[in-house]
Amino acid sequence: MKTLISIIVLFSICVGTIFSQPKKQPEIFIIGTMHNVPKIVKHSYRPLLKIAKSYKPDAIYVERQRPNDTLSLKNYESSWFIPYGDSIATIFKNDVKRTLRLQDLSVHSMKSDDFKYLKQYYATIRDKANWYYYAYLYKYGIKGSKKPVRNENGDLTAKLAITMNLNYIHAMDYQHETQQYTKLSKACIKQSQEDDQVRYLKKRNKRDYQSAILPALFGRLGFYTNKQKTIKNYEISNRFTFRKTDCTPCIEAAAVWDRRNAGMAKNIGEQVLQHNHQNSIVIVGAGHVLGIKKELEKQYPSITVKIMDEISIKKKNIKTNSINHRKKSQKNP
Repeated sequence: MKTLISIIVLFSICVGTIFSQPKKQPEIFIIGTMHNVPKIVKHSYRPLLKIAKSYKPDAIYVERQRPNDTLSLKNYESSWFIPYGDSIATIFKNDVKRTLRLQDLSVHSMKSDDFKYLKQYYATIRDKANWYYYAYLYKYGIKGSKKPVRNENGDLTAKLAITMNLNYIHAMDYQHETQQYTKLSKACIKQSQEDDQVRYLKKRNKRDYQSAILPALFGRLGFYTNKQKTIKNYEISNRFTFRKTDCTPCIEAAAVWDRRNAGMAKNIGEQVLQHNHQNSIVIVGAGHVLGIKKELEKQYPSITVKIMDEISIKKKNIKTNSINHRKKSQKNP
């Protein structure tokens, strides 16, 4: 009897320990991209893909408009993608049962005809992130393109999603003030040309370009793009904070840029918590990295946010401390 009681008590303790363990904090890893790259550095996304694969994300977020965000779609996709989707809708017949069945399948379980079907389906519902993904799969198959397509959508996002066997890519862009930002940026540059402060931007851009040459030639453009100094410089250019004196259009443009990053962060955080994603990757233009990180930490303190350069610095510090410790031990046996 005592033995039975002991077993019951032990079992209760074990169950209590399991359920009392703190829930793993969701984590987001942000990778900054170069968008399109020239042929001379066509393999630039290889190292970023390798890092992304090693992270093993359960979700991928990209810089595309969400299908239910009509204002962002109108501001950014009205020129061709929306009309294209509308034209597909006139000939495409949505088989609800097939759609639901395919959305439960992994991409490795699908066939070419399934890729074509989903490509058309996502075009009709204005989901460009997944339209591109399934267009890529339909064109290149599950092995992906042998040659680089020279942009992050194919060389990084699609290949990562295929490796992780993901059948859906999450959009998170926010384009509610696109026209306003364009108008203000033009006014900012015009005033900067008139008072000759645009020279600071030109010097910065020239310096950044020259600094990127060697990393690009040695296949490290992706690493260079994700250095904190580099992404900070991109942010300065995008926020027009290169000036030495205040300029109203520049200040207002910076505010619009900040609101866009805040909107993107909200789109990411909401979906991460809604779908209970534990390890998510955000693939976005490098100029957004710091702004999105700041906003995610502000809006969603329960989510851990990492960027590439911080991880590299941490690993470097650990390695340096280990070497120093060994040297100290050798001196003082």
